[in-house]
Amino acid sequence: MAEQYVTAFAVDAALLLRLPGSGGAGLPGIPRSAALTELLAGRLRADADSRYTALLPALAGTLGTPLGEAVLAGRHWDELADVFRELNLPALAALWSRRWPWPDGATDDRPWPHPTLTPHAALPGVLADLAALDPEALPGHPTAHLADEDLEEAAWFLTEHVPTWASHAHTRSLDLLLLRDGAR
Repeated sequence: MAEQYVTAFAVDAALLLRLPGSGGAGLPGIPRSAALTELLAGRLRADADSRYTALLPALAGTLGTPLGEAVLAGRHWDELADVFRELNLPALAALWSRRWPWPDGATDDRPWPHPTLTPHAALPGVLADLAALDPEALPGHPTAHLADEDLEEAAWFLTEHVPTWASHAHTRSLDLLLLRDGAR
């Protein structure tokens, strides 16, 4: 059975973005130690900037505050953003789909682990959406790939973890970074 690991951090995104190589997706076969050595030595490969995303969990945990983690069974968790939009919960949709702000306008459609960043200023909207969310509305909601059991899992995640994480980041006047990873 597939699982999605979600780890939350309260971070100063501006600080993390000042680090060279803070954008892109991990490349297969590149050890994190090699990427970290390149980062710390200032010998970044312009053609391989994408290898440094694998370092975000360690960097966020060191330079930010770890808030917790949750394991979600199943697949297709990216589709939750569409569910939130349909339930008129725009701040939650943005939280789930807002990509890490890669430097220099670079984009990556498939970063891994998948980072989403919610700026401190947007956290009150997230908390308001969470307060307005009816967890009973999720199971039975029509989605392309999420089964009722997955949506029940999402309701648990959204009531037990996300409010605490968003509140802690907001209280600390920091941004909320979520890292979704399917392999551990």
